[in-house]
Amino acid sequence: MTALNSYSTGTASVSAGGTTITGSGTIWSGTNIKPGDIFQIGNFQSVISDVTDTTHLVIPPWGGGAQTGVAYTIWQVSPQRFAGAEAMATVNQLVAAFRTSGFFVFVDIDATEPDPSLGDDGQYAFQPTTGKTWVKSAGVWAYLGIYKGFNFTGAYNGSTTYSVGDVMTDAGSSYVWINATPGSGHTAPNATYWQLLASKGDTGSTGPTGAGYGGTSTTSLAIGTGSKAFTTQAGLAYTNGARVRASSAANPTTDWMEGVATYSGTSLTISVDKTNGSGTHADWNFNVGGEPGTVGVSSIAGNTGAFTLGAGLTNATNVLLVDPTYLRGFINGLFVTNDASTPNTVIDISAGACVSSDATTLMKLAAFTKNANAAWAVGTGNGSADGAASYTTLGASTWYAVYLIERTDTGVVDVLTSKSFSAPTLPTNYTKSRFIGAFRTDASSHILAMVVYDGGNVVMWKTLPALDVSTGSALGTTPQSSSLLVPPLNVEALVNIVGANTSATTAIYIYNTDLSTAAPATNASPLGSFVTAINARTGFKTSVQTSAGAISYVANNASTDLEVQTIGWRYSRSAY
Repeated sequence: MTALNSYSTGTASVSAGGTTITGSGTIWSGTNIKPGDIFQIGNFQSVISDVTDTTHLVIPPWGGGAQTGVAYTIWQVSPQRFAGAEAMATVNQLVAAFRTSGFFVFVDIDATEPDPSLGDDGQYAFQPTTGKTWVKSAGVWAYLGIYKGFNFTGAYNGSTTYSVGDVMTDAGSSYVWINATPGSGHTAPNATYWQLLASKGDTGSTGPTGAGYGGTSTTSLAIGTGSKAFTTQAGLAYTNGARVRASSAANPTTDWMEGVATYSGTSLTISVDKTNGSGTHADWNFNVGGEPGTVGVSSIAGNTGAFTLGAGLTNATNVLLVDPTYLRGFINGLFVTNDASTPNTVIDISAGACVSSDATTLMKLAAFTKNANAAWAVGTGNGSADGAASYTTLGASTWYAVYLIERTDTGVVDVLTSKSFSAPTLPTNYTKSRFIGAFRTDASSHILAMVVYDGGNVVMWKTLPALDVSTGSALGTTPQSSSLLVPPLNVEALVNIVGANTSATTAIYIYNTDLSTAAPATNASPLGSFVTAINARTGFKTSVQTSAGAISYVANNASTDLEVQTIGWRYSRSAY
C-alpha cells in the first residue's frame, strides 16, 4: 500500500485560536502545499483554507493550543491534487516543450562533453556549472564556447577565486575573467585571465565657480532690531528666507546683528531679531547664520536641582519625565527568577521599569540581585526582607511578594520582599512601591525553582510539586475548596487534572470560590468542567481562575475521585 504524501520541512508557529500559521525554513509553494491539504501538530489537525505565501497559511481557528517553532506535518490530500484534466494539460505542455527545436540537453557536472547518444541535429547541450555550450550538427556535438552572464564581484581581491564571467573593479576600471580555468592571485591587466570591460575615464575639466556667500557693505547702520537694508555685491548665493548675520569688521564677535533676509541685485535686507553690541557701523561682513535653538527650561534652582517646567512634566534627579498618571499600570522587564549561583535564597530581578502603584512615579532598575533570606539593606546583593510579620529570614512553605521601591528624595530604586501582598513595610524614606512578582518556599525554607514566560505574566514551576487536591473517593455533591500552589491573589492557575468514578459516568465542576455553586450535569446546563466515564480516569491540562489562590469543586455523583496538580500560574502584572 502506498503511503500518503506529506511535507514537513522547517518548523511552524500558531497561536491558540489563531487562523494564521507562520513557518520558519518552509517552502509552502503552490506545488508543495495546496488549499484542502491537512495541517497537523501532535494529535491536532486542521484543513488549510488558503496558502498566503511560502511561510504563511490560513486555517480555521486552531484548537491545539499555542505552538512556537515546532515540528509539523502537512498531508497532501487536497482535492486540487487529483484534478485529472489539469494534470493532463500540464503533461501535454511538458511534452510539447520537450519536442521544441533546440531544447537543451543538460551535461552532468562530472562530464566533459554531452552523451553522443542524446539529442537531435539542431539541439543544444549546456553544462550549468561551467557555462559550456554545444550544438549537435550532423550527429556530432560541436563545442561552441562558454556562455555565462556577468557576475559582479566588486573590488579585486587576491584571495578570491574567479571564474568565467566574474567581473571585478581595480583602479577605476572593470575587468571580466576569460580563462576557462578558475583561479586567484592574477592581477589585471593580465590578458591570459582578464579582459578590459570598461576603463577609467579621464578627469573632467573644472566647472565654473558658482555663486558664494559672504559679501560686504559700507552702508552706515546702527545695531538694532527691525528692517536693515544694505547695499552689497551682486551675484551672491543668498536666497530669500535665508538667515544672515552682519558683523562689524572691526569687532566681529561683539558687534553684530542677524535675522531672516531677502536678496535681489545689490540689495540685502535683514529683518533683525537678534543683536549683540551697539553703535553705528559701516564695515559690514555677511555670513550665513543658523536658526535659533528651542528655548530651554526657564530656570534651575541651585539648591535642589529642580527644573521649572511646563504642565505635564516633572523632574527626578534632573531627568525630565512624562506625567506617570498617563502610564498607569505600566511595567516592562523586572522578571523575578531564582539566582543561578544561590537559587535557594537569592532572587534575580531583570532590568526594566514600571510606574509606582499610586501612578505618580516612573521607576527604573538595572539588573539586580537580592538575598531574600536577610533583612533589607540598600543595594544589589544585599538583603530584601521587610521585617514585617517576623520576616527577617525565609520561613518554610511561605509565599512572598516582591516589590520595586523608590526613595524619591534621592531617586534611589531598590527591591523589597514581604509576606504582605498588599501593604509591604517600606524602609525609612522610601515612599513608592510596585508589586512585580512572587515566590514560594518549600518545607526546607528554600525558594522553589521557577521559570518565567510571556513578559513575566506566566510563571511555571520548574519541578512539578505535590498534588494540591487528592480527594480519594470523598468528592460528591457537597462542594469542597482547596488552595492551589499559586500566589494568594486572583490569578489563573495552570493545572493538571484527573477525575474518576467507579460507579457512574460523572460530571465534575471546578470553579472560582467567588462564584455560586451548582450541581453539574453531563449533557445539560450547568455543564461540568469535564466528564469522566464509569471505571475510567480522565485527565487533562487546563486553567482555572482562583480567588486569593483558592478554587472550589463539586461532582454530581458520590464516591468521586479528583486530583489537581498546579504547574504554574498566569496573571497580568499591569493590574497590580
